Amino acid sequence: MMGGMLRLLGLIWILAFSLAASQGAVGEQMRVSKPAVRDEIIAVIEAQLAAFRSGDIAKAYGYAASEFRRQTPQAAFARLVQKNYPEIWRGTHAEFAIVRDDGERATLVVRVISKTSEASYDYVLFKEKAGWRIGGVLRHEGRPADAL
Repeated sequence: MMGGMLRLLGLIWILAFSLAASQGAVGEQMRVSKPAVRDEIIAVIEAQLAAFRSGDIAKAYGYAASEFRRQTPQAAFARLVQKNYPEIWRGTHAEFAIVRDDGERATLVVRVISKTSEASYDYVLFKEKAGWRIGGVLRHEGRPADAL
């Protein structure tokens, strides 16, 4: 039953990502972000990754978009990330691609490396009153670190 719930939450996160991506295509075009916006967005992702590394789930959860937090309790969020996003759960560092935004949404690919694997993730962030927040993450295929 718990595995089914995690799959469902994973699908919700992917659905949020898909919806955000499609809304970006319909609305204003995403453009390469200005340096200040890029820095803000990367800082949010780095802060969430650092919170996971230190085991501060509450802090990591605080970087999720408000709509995601309304739909997903913190404990379910922690299980979802731990089970389905291992590099994010215990990543050692990250590399960031070009950030694109339309002032309300932003997208970028983040390569997250852990001691045992690496994976690239498509991130979608939303601009909220508190700043940029992570609305969805979609994992690409990973590979073991010793295959690098």
